[in-house]
Amino acid sequence: MAAKANIDALLSDGAAHYAADRLDAAARAYAAAERAAPKDFRPIYSLAMIDISQGRLAPAAVRLKRTLKLNPALFPALFNLGRVSEQLGRWDEAVDAWTRALALRPEAADVRFARAVALCTVGRIDEGVAEYRALAGDERLAAQALARAVLIRPETTTDAELTALEQLGADPGVAADTRIGLAFARGAALEARGRYDDAFAAFDAGNRMQRAALVAERPARDPAVAAREHARSVERVKALVTPAFIEAHRGEGDAGVAPIFIVGMPRSGSTLIEQILASHPGVQGMGESPTLAHVLERARAYDPAAPKDVRALAGAYLDALRERGWTRKARPVDKTLESYLHVGMIALMFPRAVILESVRDPVDTCLACWRQLFTHGNEPLYDLAEIGETYRTYRAMMDHWAEVLPGRVIEVSNEALVADPPAQIRWLVTDACGLAWDDACLDFHKTPRPISTASTAQVRRPIFSTSLERWRQYEAHLGPLIEALGPYAPG
Repeated sequence: MAAKANIDALLSDGAAHYAADRLDAAARAYAAAERAAPKDFRPIYSLAMIDISQGRLAPAAVRLKRTLKLNPALFPALFNLGRVSEQLGRWDEAVDAWTRALALRPEAADVRFARAVALCTVGRIDEGVAEYRALAGDERLAAQALARAVLIRPETTTDAELTALEQLGADPGVAADTRIGLAFARGAALEARGRYDDAFAAFDAGNRMQRAALVAERPARDPAVAAREHARSVERVKALVTPAFIEAHRGEGDAGVAPIFIVGMPRSGSTLIEQILASHPGVQGMGESPTLAHVLERARAYDPAAPKDVRALAGAYLDALRERGWTRKARPVDKTLESYLHVGMIALMFPRAVILESVRDPVDTCLACWRQLFTHGNEPLYDLAEIGETYRTYRAMMDHWAEVLPGRVIEVSNEALVADPPAQIRWLVTDACGLAWDDACLDFHKTPRPISTASTAQVRRPIFSTSLERWRQYEAHLGPLIEALGPYAPG
């Protein structure tokens, strides 16, 4: 009894420290309780919660799994394991955790919604959409779930669902961010029916609401502010990474690793490129992450006054990849499109890296951005004129790399891939990336791997051509975009 009382006292002490935000003291109390009672799940779970609050997700996952071995029916541990697994990109584990959580509480609509997201991410699209539609009876999540289901499978939208999209979108009682998603979903559903003028009006409403929300949120998210900051970043990079800079640091990187980087504009076909390459047994798709940007930022890589240790930058980047699950057995593919800012640093850090630029018709690319409600970032992509200006900023950066590092970036044309998939896929795998040919790359749509971008449904099927020159369906409405594109507009 004394031992139990001591453990309970330690747990109470830990809880008091936790409530007062004294997390280090709380961790010491919980760790002491764990040492005293290693079979008690409570201190282990409490330490996992501290890990989560301090951003230590991998150790949190380990502790949550230990907790569940001791108490498999602990619903909060299953819920949090799902969330942590999602953030770590371990989507199959997230599906498993939330499936087990639903077995305990079938009525938990938020878990059902989270599981639907994870199912779609791992490629179980039909199951995910069915889960979304199963939430139609839940007032809190019905509108969000309907929007998600329609955005993933717009061609399956029923007349009743189209009516519901319109009614919910006009209901002031529905949360503003949900109404934005409903507008984009309605645009997708109308487009699938060939009602392009109506679809444009719906997309336009969604974009206007989203842009207004960003302006109101905080100055850093104001699209105009974000665009100016990005343009300044481009100029800062161009000023530092000159031919002389490249020559001064040539040979300082890690030539033992040959990662593959995919850069470019959003909605340019990059997920298709990654999926093709990740279907190869010698390649591991790492998706999108701020890993490279964070490494460069921490090292003040673009500060002219800061010392440059290119080898250390390469090592820090690879260490961060390993934390995200990469092993040296496969070549990693980093599909963080914004890395087009960092082509010069990539070339120095990894002399054998393959840098692919995903290229698509400028108007189709920009229109696809405007038709997309992004989960985060991309603030300047909700106004046609601003999208055109963003595209020109991007091209200015790529033109700089063509001058400073001629031939270093390999263009991969979306239109060419669509026109002749077998030949272009073989070229991409063997010529562009230097990999031995593997037939699995032709069957990329069958490769089971998590994809968390907006293209998760599209790359689960063979290449299709319906998105080529989609902009012509909306041509009458695209004046601001065409004008802003300037030299990149169609002749």
